[in-house]
Amino acid sequence: MKRHATRSDSGLPQFKKRIPADVAAQVKGRVITFALPAVGRDPEETISFRLGEFAKVSLRTRHPETAKVRALALATHLETLWEAVRQAPASVSQRQLDAMAGEVYRALISEHGDNPGTPDRWEKFKALTRAALEGRISGAPAIQAKGQSDDDVAADLLFGGFTGSDLTEWIDAMEANQGERALVQRVGRLTFWTLDRHGITVDSVNELDLMRRVARAALDAAWALKRRAGGDWRPDPAAERFPKFEATAKEQGIILCDLFDRWARETSPAPSTRSTWRGIIDSLTAHVGHDEASRITPEHVIAWKDARLATGRAVKTINDSDLACIRALYRWGIANRLVKENPAVGVQVAAKRKAGTAMLPYQDADVARLLTAAERESLPYRRWLPMLAALTGARIGELAALWGSSVVEREGVIGIEIAPSPDGATLKNAGSERFVPLHPEIIRTGFVEFARGKGHAPLFYGKPARRGSEAKHPSKGTTNHLASWIREQGFDNERIAPAHGLRHFWKSAASRAGIPDSIADAIQGHSDDRAAARYRHISIAQMRDAIERFPVPALPAREPGAAILPIPA
Repeated sequence: MKRHATRSDSGLPQFKKRIPADVAAQVKGRVITFALPAVGRDPEETISFRLGEFAKVSLRTRHPETAKVRALALATHLETLWEAVRQAPASVSQRQLDAMAGEVYRALISEHGDNPGTPDRWEKFKALTRAALEGRISGAPAIQAKGQSDDDVAADLLFGGFTGSDLTEWIDAMEANQGERALVQRVGRLTFWTLDRHGITVDSVNELDLMRRVARAALDAAWALKRRAGGDWRPDPAAERFPKFEATAKEQGIILCDLFDRWARETSPAPSTRSTWRGIIDSLTAHVGHDEASRITPEHVIAWKDARLATGRAVKTINDSDLACIRALYRWGIANRLVKENPAVGVQVAAKRKAGTAMLPYQDADVARLLTAAERESLPYRRWLPMLAALTGARIGELAALWGSSVVEREGVIGIEIAPSPDGATLKNAGSERFVPLHPEIIRTGFVEFARGKGHAPLFYGKPARRGSEAKHPSKGTTNHLASWIREQGFDNERIAPAHGLRHFWKSAASRAGIPDSIADAIQGHSDDRAAARYRHISIAQMRDAIERFPVPALPAREPGAAILPIPA
């Protein structure tokens, strides 16, 4: 990304971007009001600046990372404005115009409601706004960002210092034929502020109509603030007159949340995927400023990606989770004729894998030490899951979701059925469903008796999940608790995943033991996409033989035949 602009009279990073030639004429002179996002310890900052040949404004921070995030957010906001200008003026209803005016009312109340100042302040505010609305003056100071203005000086000049009923009579006596110039000056900034929030432009007739409604909303807010300044804090009835802004179906198209819901109904993703992807969608829509799927552009996605990277989010997470989510949703949307283009195609974080960052497996000595620690535990998930993971190579999520009824005997071999759990835990893919023989060491230590004692109930978590719930499956909590416990035992190498590192260990140890890759893949549920692999069928006997010769990492010496510890109930 290019270095931020600077100014000779300021040490703060500056935003500077040339206005595109095709929209320059329409937006030159327009005042932009925008809330720079809070980042770290830097609070949200509202800025206003006038567009010329460039969009130029301070980013209000000395921190480079904050400046980067704010510059990306502002650039995205301006791109939305340019796109709105390029499109034909939007058709807006009277309800929508009043809804946008209501946003101005709420902004004024939010900014000044707790500390309204003096009644005289709002008397002058009302006088100027009313005179501008009725065309009784030729010019008026603008209501600045968050309602600040030069009302004191202007009111004294125009109205000679009158107050109360005398001021009302003075304004009533003024001629009302001086045009709309004062109205545009007074509320133009607020009008464009609310239009920009929705990324739309309107024709000149609707623009003037909206300005009148904004002025009336500002008058309503001023009345309420004047009463508060005088000690009257009762709710303002005028607040209820403004509807919520809702885009029409024609304007709106499908929103991202609806696109996700329809995709989810068809694909039935795991609850964890639902939860994670909803968070990703919320992040994107918050960054873009709207949730209409068809209006999200590749530029939006790139700016969002860059903002996520600037906050320290891992490159792999952005590529394999954030961007993968958006690509998948739009791909499904295109196939179902809900959207026309996929804005995330080709977008990714360019990252070269660095030496010293790849994930590693546990070594034999590490596994022996972990299994020894597990032997001392009475909580079932701590006692059994490390051994199951180390000696079956299964994913920890698959093991954490096992029920007592998952331990079965097939063809004379005792093992575990890895399948979707009775209460809805899912598997990674179709190839993950399988039967895995149990290692003799697992059987010897009493796991089978423990599992059969549980019957048709979960082994490693409490109550079964409620069917149809979108909440994360309770086994996810078990895997998180296990990872924390393993770290507490001193396994703090960040390049070894606390539980998943055992799966890496198993694959490496199986290779050293001479177990063919095809059999190891069948035991672990790894798919092989080669055509030849579809003709290969690994038998239970082959898997049993491989498991039996899998080496158990050396454990502390103990008397032959002695139980490790009493079997927990």
